[in-house]
Amino acid sequence: MTAILAVALIVHSCRKENKHDSPSMPEIAAAKAWYENTYPANGSTSGKLLTQSAGEHHDLSQWIKPDWQHVEMYTRLGKSVIELPIEPSAKFGLTLQFGTRRVDPIYSRSYFLLINDGQKYNAYVLTIIADSSYVNNDVSKLTHNTYRKHDPDFSGSVLYFTPTGAYLGGYAYKNGQIITPTTDAGTDAVQKVQSISSGKLTPNTMVQVCTDWYIAYFTDGVFQYATYLTTTCKSVDDGNTTPGGGNGGSPPPPPPPCPPGSHTGPPVVHPCTVQAVESINDGLKINNIPAPPPDGMPPPPSQTPCVVDAPAKPCPPDPCAQAKALALDAKFKSEMADLQSKTGLAKEVGYMINADGTYTYKEGVDGQAYIDLNPTTPLAGFLHSHYGGTDNFPTFSGTDVKAIYDLQQLGKVADISKFTAAVVTPTGSYIMKINDPTKFAAFAATNFSTAAKFQNFQYYYLNSQAANQHVLGKDFVTSYELALLTVLKDSGITLLKGNSTFTTWNTESNTGNAIVVTTCN
Repeated sequence: MTAILAVALIVHSCRKENKHDSPSMPEIAAAKAWYENTYPANGSTSGKLLTQSAGEHHDLSQWIKPDWQHVEMYTRLGKSVIELPIEPSAKFGLTLQFGTRRVDPIYSRSYFLLINDGQKYNAYVLTIIADSSYVNNDVSKLTHNTYRKHDPDFSGSVLYFTPTGAYLGGYAYKNGQIITPTTDAGTDAVQKVQSISSGKLTPNTMVQVCTDWYIAYFTDGVFQYATYLTTTCKSVDDGNTTPGGGNGGSPPPPPPPCPPGSHTGPPVVHPCTVQAVESINDGLKINNIPAPPPDGMPPPPSQTPCVVDAPAKPCPPDPCAQAKALALDAKFKSEMADLQSKTGLAKEVGYMINADGTYTYKEGVDGQAYIDLNPTTPLAGFLHSHYGGTDNFPTFSGTDVKAIYDLQQLGKVADISKFTAAVVTPTGSYIMKINDPTKFAAFAATNFSTAAKFQNFQYYYLNSQAANQHVLGKDFVTSYELALLTVLKDSGITLLKGNSTFTTWNTESNTGNAIVVTTCN
């Protein structure tokens, strides 16, 4: 008999430890000390309503306190959790308000959560607001739903606050499943086509319905005040959809209000800037979280759901788009035609394209295969000719490519991402465009920054051309084009070839000693 009694006492003792009904345990004592040090009470205020300036949230830590006599401890989602009810003397109540309609506070329960990730505590107030359809006149069902559990058919809202009353965000459930937020940011009525019994497709007018969201606070069931959160809008059929609440399905709660200079929803991103944001759906934040166990609520949302837009970034250069614009530029085509008519001269001629769009004519010296630009102001580009003969390049020379780098080093390039280098020869016309300024800078530093580096570049170009012509049997022009494409690999430069009227431009690339042409226009 004595042995049986001893076993019974041991079992009873273990059960009492699992309930954690006393704040005497070291973990609970440490959590209580942390909480009271972080959120000190200013006098005896529990159960009293404290008012603040209009537009500010009320400090809940001066109104409600954790009930340390009824503690639940457990581990969830890899973190230690201490869950406590609110001290009953506060007679505290909190619900959602849609416009002027408030959810009955009888459907609401709030808890304190102290969550420890192994390094520090974070404290929250969790409020669970059930739909009346779920409660079905049995408010005791509210006790079935806490942070670590919920009924499989729970419908309602789950809201998180800081202990000082700052709203952090929340979730909505329908029959035990989280509802995905949806809104319509548009302001104009739209039409939706649907099938009707007559067999015809008839448009239904969709109108925008907006809802003002508030948090409503109660003491002993008596309304005290409401704090405005935000306004959300969605398109509905003829305005017949009513925002959900205590009498129906709850819509997903809105995100918390944001400070000036930030906003909820997707960042406003320049079309050329790659997005890197957490999951967002239709303008309302959806917390990107691990899937919680099926019987528990999602963890608290991020305390920083607001986004600040990044500065707009310029789009990467589009050589084809720029070439198409030149194909429509009457002045460009006229000066290119002028150079074409002078390829029979024994000298080079050209034009500097000034930053203001004007052209300045330049002329070389007879028998000299170069032209001296010497600009006094930054240029938008340059055009020049090559005269005939097997000693002259039928496309760009190595010196032509280096000229872009030299002008840039002298501060004479207005915008490298839009810069145009063009050459007209007896056999064709070509453009070089920068498709990646960063790549071009690295390429130019490797090949043009010293005389020795440029000499190696020239040898590579000429040796490639000779191999193309004499080993591979390519014709004179093709051998130079292939060689130029070879030395320009990974240079950040796009080579384009035009027709005789400069109205069509194609990009060229080198694949397996063959030129691949891609039409721009």
